[in-house]
Amino acid sequence: MSHRHSSQNRMRHIFFCASLIACLTACDSGGKSNGPGEPQSPGGFWGDPDAGGGLLSFWIAENGDLQAQLSLDGAFLPSHGAGTISVAEDNVVSGSFELAGDRLLPTQLSEDLGCSVSGTVLERQTLSIDVICADSNGVVYDETLAMMYDGSIYERNSSLDAIAGDYTFTFIPSGNFLAISDDGTITGSYNNGGAQCLVNGTAAIIDADYTLLDISWTMSSCIDHPFLNIDYEGVQVSGFAMEVGSPTGAPGGYLFILTGRVGDRVFSISVGYDRI
Repeated sequence: MSHRHSSQNRMRHIFFCASLIACLTACDSGGKSNGPGEPQSPGGFWGDPDAGGGLLSFWIAENGDLQAQLSLDGAFLPSHGAGTISVAEDNVVSGSFELAGDRLLPTQLSEDLGCSVSGTVLERQTLSIDVICADSNGVVYDETLAMMYDGSIYERNSSLDAIAGDYTFTFIPSGNFLAISDDGTITGSYNNGGAQCLVNGTAAIIDADYTLLDISWTMSSCIDHPFLNIDYEGVQVSGFAMEVGSPTGAPGGYLFILTGRVGDRVFSISVGYDRI
């Protein structure tokens, strides 16, 4: 399958991919290893080096939770989704995830996709998998991939003390504020460029030896986007936060990759927050 991106489309989603591109610049086979006979961990940041810089990328936590980013041919933006991965005997990998369809305009929403994953893992080295994504019209993505592990950011320690603090999104500071306490409580507001909501949620440790933190929040008291007929009231999202530095290069920034549902559609948030 051939994947092509125009420079215009790349500029539209350069922010979404900036932190990921930094993650994919080096491979690392370090980190903890399971003992003999134990299933190998699928955890890590995974990208396909033969796909032009990460057209499909996975963030997988030690508990098997997964966030995915996939750039489909002709899509306006990369699509994000969420699911789970498990490892069985002989390091056989299986899993699935839902992926948001293209979101060019509210009147031009492509269908969300259901995706399956099968293959094998060599812990902290390679993820050799078949990925098939389909909508009601049939298969739209079918690839056999040898994804490479990147531990340069994944193998940073995580803690609630480290993430505690106040944050904003520098590119849209109005209505974007998070306060995270050292017990993991999250309060604040979220503005996606039109709709604005209060958020309340939690951050939790998945494995303190690795950077991914479990994040969930609920949106309330929403002011809907003036042009998009989307109701965010009560929407719940969950996923990961990871310390990657801010989009402006300031230290202490976190990338949040979250997924939920708005009505019957997959909804995703991918935002790099600056520490205030």
